[in-house]
Amino acid sequence: MKILIVDDERIAVKSLREVLTRVLGSEAEFAETANGLQALEEADRLHPDVAFVDIEMPGMSGLELSKRLKELHPRTNIVLVTAYPQYSLEAWHLHVSDYLIKPADEKDVRGALENLRTPLPEKRADDRLTVQCFGNFEVFYKGRIISFPRSGAKELLAYLVSRRGAGVTSGELCGILWEDGRNVRRQKTYIRQYYLAARKALEQEGLKDVVRHTREAYSVNTDMLDCDYYRFLAMDPAAVNSYRGEFMAQYSWSEFILPGLDELAGGLKE
Repeated sequence: MKILIVDDERIAVKSLREVLTRVLGSEAEFAETANGLQALEEADRLHPDVAFVDIEMPGMSGLELSKRLKELHPRTNIVLVTAYPQYSLEAWHLHVSDYLIKPADEKDVRGALENLRTPLPEKRADDRLTVQCFGNFEVFYKGRIISFPRSGAKELLAYLVSRRGAGVTSGELCGILWEDGRNVRRQKTYIRQYYLAARKALEQEGLKDVVRHTREAYSVNTDMLDCDYYRFLAMDPAAVNSYRGEFMAQYSWSEFILPGLDELAGGLKE
C-alpha cells in the first residue's frame, strides 16, 4: 500500500508513520512532505493509494490540497488529519474517506484503512506466489520454482506459511527449528539471517512484502500467496481432493498439524 503523509509538523509525521507501520507492517511504502506543492509533486511520482493530509498548513491548506488531489488522482483515498474538529462539515462535503483527530491511534487508523472510499485493487493471481504445502513444501512464481540460498530460510518461510499470517516470535522459531533450547542467542541470530535470506530470494523476483518482521514477531503476508493449504481450509474442492495425508513432509514439526488436517479432510469428503 502506497501512503503519502502531508504535514508541516515533523513530530506529527513521525507519530502517524509509526502508527501506520504498526498497522501495516512492511506492506506500506511511505512518502512524506511538509506542504501542498511538494505533496502534488510526490503524488505524481508515487500515485498513492491513501493520502493522510493535515488540514492546517502554511500556504496551500489541506482542504485545498485535497481538492487538487481528487482532481489529479481520483483513485487516491484522502484521510484528513487535524487537531481541530470544526472542519468535519467541510471534510464531509469533500467526500474524503475519513477524518481523524490528532493524535490518531491504531484503532482510528485501522478503521480508516478498512473503510476506504475507493477500494484498493486486489492482487491478481499471477502476481502471487504459488505455495505448495501438500507433499513437500515448495514455492513457485510464474511457474518457476524459487530457490533459497539457505535451507533454514526456506524452513522459516514454511513455518510462517503454516501460521497463516499470525506473528511468530524469534523464541518460538528457535523452538521449532532447533528444539534443543541451547544457544538461544546464537539461534536468534540465525533466525534473523534466515529471514533476510528468504526476503532477498523473494525480492529478486520482484516480491517485496511477502515476509515481514516487526520488533516483536515475524509473519507472512497471506494476500500474496496462492496456497493449497489455505484453499483447503476454505473448503475449495480441488484443494481438498489434492490432500493425500502429507503436509510439508520434509519438516518434522509439520506432524503436529497433520491430525487436524486428517480430521478435517475426513469430514469434508464424507
